[in-house]
Amino acid sequence: MIIPSGSDPFTDDHADPPSPTDTLLPDYTTEAHIPPPSLPPNYALTQRPTRPRIYTFSSWSHDSMFLLPPRDVDPTLTPVYNISVALNLNPFVPLSYVTTVRRGIDEEGEFVGEFELAVMHSRAIMKMGNHATRMSNVLKKDGHSPRKFLWEHGEVRLRWDCRTTLDDGSPMCICLDLRSNQVASFVPPPLDASPPLPSATLTVFPDGHELFDHIILSALAVERKITLSF
Repeated sequence: MIIPSGSDPFTDDHADPPSPTDTLLPDYTTEAHIPPPSLPPNYALTQRPTRPRIYTFSSWSHDSMFLLPPRDVDPTLTPVYNISVALNLNPFVPLSYVTTVRRGIDEEGEFVGEFELAVMHSRAIMKMGNHATRMSNVLKKDGHSPRKFLWEHGEVRLRWDCRTTLDDGSPMCICLDLRSNQVASFVPPPLDASPPLPSATLTVFPDGHELFDHIILSALAVERKITLSF
């Protein structure tokens, strides 16, 4: 049975007065009175390049995939991020997918962030570093279009516009920073295409490498939001 939204503090459309159970899972953004970190650690590991780089998502295998660097940058194709997805079968919350991003090749890598989206419910949670909150506090619709999103986390603010469709049916999502400069573009495979699907790509511009963790996590969250509403 799906839990009514009033009993779940992480439900995006929570409009009723908080119930006593809300105190069990507070909104960490407001209750901790500590602003989330604007930049997660280890950005120094990613040097700022002089031109955009096209990163490729590997094929899905079992429960994970990798984000791979361009071969001319790293001939060994050592993964930049490990992306895994698990099903949350907790009987006390709506059925949901949990997408986790870590650095490197396996699940032992440094935790970057994760988000949880319910399949048939508005429950949504976002965690980045040691900061957890409702996804609606971080990722919002931007304007009236269902394919435009605003990501706000600490001092980082990104805009995603996914209204463009390429000739093969793939959506193209453009990412702009606070100054409206393009920092990335994300091209996932078309949802209704016949296999084999083309590899998804993430192009990161020079300035975008300072925001890489935010870009990869927000791109995956935006894509999951779009596919669940498809």
